Amino acid sequence: MTPRPRNRRNNALPVNLYSVNGGKSFRYKHPVTGKFHGMGADKGKAIAAAKQLNSLLIIDNDLTGKVLGYVNIADHIEWMRKNIIPDRDYSPATVSLNETRYRTLIKEFCDKPMTEITTKDVADLLEDMTPRVSNQTRQVAMDVFNIAISRGLCADNPAEYTLKKKQNKQRQRLTLEQYQAIYSEAPNWLKNAMDLAYLTLQRRQDIADLKFNDIKDGYLYIVQTKTQKHDTGYLKIKISDPLNEVIKRCQDRTISPFIVHRKPSRILKREGMEHWTQIKPEMISRQFKALTDSLNVFSRIPRAQRPTFHEIRALGIKRIKDMGGNPQKLAGHASEEMTKNYDSGHDDIRWVDVQSPLGLP
Repeated sequence: MTPRPRNRRNNALPVNLYSVNGGKSFRYKHPVTGKFHGMGADKGKAIAAAKQLNSLLIIDNDLTGKVLGYVNIADHIEWMRKNIIPDRDYSPATVSLNETRYRTLIKEFCDKPMTEITTKDVADLLEDMTPRVSNQTRQVAMDVFNIAISRGLCADNPAEYTLKKKQNKQRQRLTLEQYQAIYSEAPNWLKNAMDLAYLTLQRRQDIADLKFNDIKDGYLYIVQTKTQKHDTGYLKIKISDPLNEVIKRCQDRTISPFIVHRKPSRILKREGMEHWTQIKPEMISRQFKALTDSLNVFSRIPRAQRPTFHEIRALGIKRIKDMGGNPQKLAGHASEEMTKNYDSGHDDIRWVDVQSPLGLP
């Protein structure tokens, strides 16, 4: 295995010895476990100790690996990136999240052979993580080891025997009064996004992606980004009077293909954007959060528990249920009542005909 290039300041040091604190002290990385050990501030003693440790540890480890074909987790994940991940049709957000967890696993287990990673090793890694991060890392680790088993790299899955942590929902639901308080202070483009999210029950990404050419014959056509690969996210929403009112409001003096848009202070075409008036989903969240953090109505709620833009969807669902309706189809959730959107052997999409019964708040 070709070692990773070293930082320039470590080139003069023996393999596995690293300088830290601006060269004031040193640490040694165990070539098998990947754990770091402090070696003090005396450079000469640190070099001598590192050489001695390398002579005891590296030879046996390399020879064993060559004979038995050991593969470390970094090499295995790199193989997954080339041979498995491209075929999974992950969303960009999922790819980004998984990459973060991959880096955590690689950093923790480094050059340790996959056959030597134990359940305790994985449990120790997860122990100090928050429930959300722990469960995400555990899920990714289980996938990594399952694929390793299929390749014959290890016999069992050490992540599988670790326990999931209970996640208590911190974020509070958004009330109608809170919605109206935010709405009263929001810029026009955010008001439009809020009303569209409330009336259609769509997610932040889908609201940001809406275009005027998605409107046809009295319907708003939406292909939900989160569920389209499962054939459950193709909606044609009948444009009610309240929804039509919002759409007309969005048809302002700024010419844009996007229903929710704004005129920025400077006209720039940014990377990943189709049009200079486009609003990215992250901007919707940031502006919404900035308002919740600034309003007195949220002052007694801890920041981590304050509702986000996504809670508008939950508010709309609750209101429809309170009216005796069923928001399942409008929200685009999968159910037994919904059939696949593609007929077998054909490319035609079966659009789900739905309408929002809500009026504007």
